[in-house]
Amino acid sequence: MGLLMAMGGAVALDGAAMAVFLDACAANGQNVAILPTASALPDAGAELAAVLTERGLRVNLLPVHSREQANDPELVAVLRQAGAIFMTGGNQLRLTACLGGTLLHQAMLQAWRAGAVVAGTSAGAAVLSAIMIAYGRSGSAPRPGLAQFAPGLGFREDLIFDQHFRQRNRLGRLLYALAFNPGLLGVGVDENTVAVLDGQMVRVVGAGAVTIADGQSLKANNVAEITNGLVAISGVMLHVLTSGSVFDVQTRTASIPVVPLSVE
Repeated sequence: MGLLMAMGGAVALDGAAMAVFLDACAANGQNVAILPTASALPDAGAELAAVLTERGLRVNLLPVHSREQANDPELVAVLRQAGAIFMTGGNQLRLTACLGGTLLHQAMLQAWRAGAVVAGTSAGAAVLSAIMIAYGRSGSAPRPGLAQFAPGLGFREDLIFDQHFRQRNRLGRLLYALAFNPGLLGVGVDENTVAVLDGQMVRVVGAGAVTIADGQSLKANNVAEITNGLVAISGVMLHVLTSGSVFDVQTRTASIPVVPLSVE
C-alpha cells in the first residue's frame, strides 16, 4: 500500500503540509496525476501543477468531470503511470458521483495498493474513506441530522475523515458519525495540515492539528432514539495531535513529541 494523505483544506503550496506530498512525489517515480473533479473552477489544480512542474516532476492534470471521461481508457492509462495522485477540493459528491465504480476509480485503488501516493485536500480528503461525510452543519455537540453520509472511494474502511476541522467547528458532526458506527476512527484535519497514513500509522504535519475521535471505547449513545435536541454519547476517546505527533491505529495509542523548554 502507498501513503494516503488527508489534507484539511486551505493548504499553503509552500508550507510544511504540502512539502510532505512534494517530497513523496519526488521519491515515488516522478509522474503525478491531478484530479480537479471536485471543483467547479475551470483552473482547479493549475497552480499545484505549476509548483510540481517547477520541482521537475511530470504532471498530468486530468480533465475528468463526467463518468464518460472516468471510463476513458486513455485517461485511465495515464493515471496508471502515476506514482502519485492528488484530488483537489470542492464538493466531495462530485468526486464520488463521477468516479465511483468507474475504470478510473478501480485504477486509483489498484495504483495505491501497488504503492502510489494518494492525496486529497478538503473534498479530496473526505472521499478517502469507505463511508464519508457528504455534507452537514457546524457545531461542537452531536445533533440529529448534523451530517449526511454517503459512500466514499474506499481507500480505508476503518476511518472517516472531516476537514477544515477546527476552523469550521466540526467536532459535533464527527462525534455524530461515531454514534452511528462506533467501530470507525474519526479523523478531523485542520486547514493547512495533513494526516499522513502509512499503513496503521498516522503522522501529523502542518500548522494545525489532527483531532482523532476513537469510538471503540464508546459505552453508550442514544442516536437511534433522538429526533431533535442533542445526542448523548459516553466514552469516546479524543486525541488532539499537532505536527510531529503519531497515532497508531492498531493499538489506538498516540505518541506526542516532547518539546524542550527554552532557557532564557
